[in-house]
Amino acid sequence: MDEQAIQRIVLGAIESANRGRRPEEQLAVAPDAVLYGHGSPLDSLGLVALLIDIEEALQDEGLTVTLTDASAMSETTSPFRSVPNLVRHVLNRIPG
Repeated sequence: MDEQAIQRIVLGAIESANRGRRPEEQLAVAPDAVLYGHGSPLDSLGLVALLIDIEEALQDEGLTVTLTDASAMSETTSPFRSVPNLVRHVLNRIPG
């Protein structure tokens, strides 16, 4: 799976999350969007739900990937901060 395919999955998960959010809580659906942290309406529970949606979408594509673990949480730059960070994180987690 390439970077563009992963980006489409991430952006699709954001769009799906937005369907359940009030207008003032909408996440930006853009390749350079901030996802989590300062300036984002996404809280930790919302982040977990988003990551589960992404993991499930990857599984639908035949990839079993776990996006959260101790190493992800201890990285200096959060892999969940922005769409580009998350896409790179997913790419690094794909086996083989």
